[in-house]
Amino acid sequence: MRSILFRALVSTLALGAALGASAQGEDVVVRGLRFPEGPVFVGDTLYFVDYATSDVLRLSGTRADVVWHRDGCGPNGLVATPVGLLVACYDSASLVQISRDGKAVEVIRNDKTGHSFAAPNDLAADARGGVYFTASGDTSTPGKVFYRNADRVVSEVASGIDYANGLVVSPDGLRLYVAESRAGRLLVYSIAGDGALTNRREFVKLADILDASRRTVFTPDGVRIDRHGNLFVGLYRGGGFVVISPSAQLVKKVDLPSAHHANLAISPDGKNVFVTSTDDEPGGGYRGELLKVANPIGE
Repeated sequence: MRSILFRALVSTLALGAALGASAQGEDVVVRGLRFPEGPVFVGDTLYFVDYATSDVLRLSGTRADVVWHRDGCGPNGLVATPVGLLVACYDSASLVQISRDGKAVEVIRNDKTGHSFAAPNDLAADARGGVYFTASGDTSTPGKVFYRNADRVVSEVASGIDYANGLVVSPDGLRLYVAESRAGRLLVYSIAGDGALTNRREFVKLADILDASRRTVFTPDGVRIDRHGNLFVGLYRGGGFVVISPSAQLVKKVDLPSAHHANLAISPDGKNVFVTSTDDEPGGGYRGELLKVANPIGE
C-alpha cells in the first residue's frame, strides 16, 4: 500500500540491526529501514524488501543483507519459487525472477495477451507450482489478480478490485483470499482446477468485526495464513495486525506502534510473526523497522 509513492533510491544502504523488547512486547529485529514490505520465509531464512531503496534483503542473525537491488523497481512483494524468489516491482510494472543469491533470471512485463501490470503488489504460491499476484491498479486501470501457472504462462483471473493488495491461498487449495484495500475488506474466490477464479464474494469487512466507534480506518494490506486456515492481516491503517478465523470471525487484534504495518510472515515453527512497521517522515519520506511478535494464537 502506498499513501505517497516515495521514489527516493539509495545505492548503498547501511542497516543498523538490533534486538530489544518494547513496552508492547514486540522485538525490533532490524532498524534503519525505509519502507519494509513483503517478508517471506524460504526454509528458515527470512527474506523481505525495502520499497524505498529498491532492495531485496535477507535476515542473517541480527543483520539484514542486501541480496538484490535494481533502480526503479520499487519492490513490494516476494514469493518463493523452485529457482529462487519472484519479486513484484511495483514501480516498474514488472515481476523479476531472481536466484536466492541475487542473480536476475527473468523479467516478466506482460500477460499472455500482451497486457501490462499496473502496480504489481503481492504474490502467493499454490501447490501446483503456480503463483497468483495482484496488480493494484491506477487511475485508468482497476485492480486485478493474475495467475502464472507452472508452465510460466500468465493470465488475468480477476478484475474490478479497488486497490488489489495482499493475497493468500487456503491450505486446501480451494480458495484465494484477496485484500481490497480501499474497500477495507477481504474478498474470497473459488479456485478452479486450472487456477481460474470463480464465485467472487465478500469474506469480511474489517469495520464489521473491529471496533470502529472511534472512526478508525482499517486498511487491509498483506495477508498470510496458518495451517488451520486462520488469516493474519497487516493493517496499513488501523494499528498492527488482526487474526481472522476461516469463518470470518475476529480471533485477535494485535496493536503495535507506528502508523503503518503493511505486511507480515509467520515463522516456520508458528511461534512468531514478523511484521513490517513504517512511519511517515516530514516531507514525504518513510522510516521503517522489522518487528517480531509472539504469535497471539501460537501453534
